[in-house]
Amino acid sequence: MNILFYDMGSYTCNDVLYYLKKAGHSCKTVYYHFPDKFQDDFFCERFLGYLQETTYDLVFSVNFFPLVAKLCHERRIKYISWCYDSPLEERLEEYFSYDTNYIFLFDRIEALQYQAAGYEQVFHLPLAVNTGRLDALTFKSRQIAAYTADVSFVGHLYDSPLETLLYSAGDFVKGYIEGILQAQLRIYGYYILDELITDDILDAVNASFRKIGQTSLTLNHRGLSYAIATKITRLERSFLLEQLGEICNTHFYSSVSEPLKNVRAKGPLKYTDEMPCVFRYSRLNLNPTLKCIQSGIPLRALDIMGSRGALLSNYQPELAEYFENERDVILYESMEDAVAKADFYLRHEDLRKAIAINGYQKVKEDFSYPKQLDTLFHIAQVDAL
Repeated sequence: MNILFYDMGSYTCNDVLYYLKKAGHSCKTVYYHFPDKFQDDFFCERFLGYLQETTYDLVFSVNFFPLVAKLCHERRIKYISWCYDSPLEERLEEYFSYDTNYIFLFDRIEALQYQAAGYEQVFHLPLAVNTGRLDALTFKSRQIAAYTADVSFVGHLYDSPLETLLYSAGDFVKGYIEGILQAQLRIYGYYILDELITDDILDAVNASFRKIGQTSLTLNHRGLSYAIATKITRLERSFLLEQLGEICNTHFYSSVSEPLKNVRAKGPLKYTDEMPCVFRYSRLNLNPTLKCIQSGIPLRALDIMGSRGALLSNYQPELAEYFENERDVILYESMEDAVAKADFYLRHEDLRKAIAINGYQKVKEDFSYPKQLDTLFHIAQVDAL
């Protein structure tokens, strides 16, 4: 096939392109970083020129881009997007109904929600990992020494806008939201926030904005839910890192400096080579999922296992579906459970190593790019790999 591939610097771009080309497809790549992905005349003119210069069987991108979808729809060209972001930005929905779209999400519940809303061009597909590339990496002794740890976490704590949103709200609203936040913080495998954010609570938050003269912002259910979810994620990740730091050598890698007790802040990592070294030489790799990812397996979890690292993750429905707990992965059902399991497996090296090996074999067999791309193309009704 002749494929026009758009990318703006995604983590998985090179792996996807590698396997598309390996399967014999011709791929022309367009790189461009949007100042505004919803309005960009320069990009539209340039991209339309590419679409007109030759005949393409389809356009492919990692993550969904509205202007690409719009231009493909106008030219009647299939547009395939495979997303590793979740949840998707709400404004993107305006572009979902194009019949030329084939939008693949790694979170099954999110995909089902879009389908229930009438978006028939949205599908569920787990992400993939390139174990061949990861296996070929070699690390210098100084890298190994620097990245070796009992527990490592690569990611962000998130800065939630919740406190700002509730600044002028009444005591009842603040108490109600704190209550559902604490409830969701302790529940794994089921997302209750969307059900508990009532219209009355949302109206009260918006009314408090208007009282202090804020008339340009109207918060919706998804916005408030996301604000609470990011606050929960920050609380969980901070608690786990500090608790684990009390019992073992714990490293935290992030582009944002965050002061945490007993934790070694190590700064950002390069995705292609430094991050796999951390995953391979950390005895346990902590991966508390962003709370509003309701069922799916995040890319980071697959990268950890693909790098032969042992994954310590919160319970996620799809992780439990595809992997056997305490054989392929280590899943915890509370923050206290996470600390207890970390302590146990750090004291049982043979069991920890076996889990790392089993997880690697599972993702190598069931989450390979050829397998996932074959499924993707079958759904999109184009030639498979």
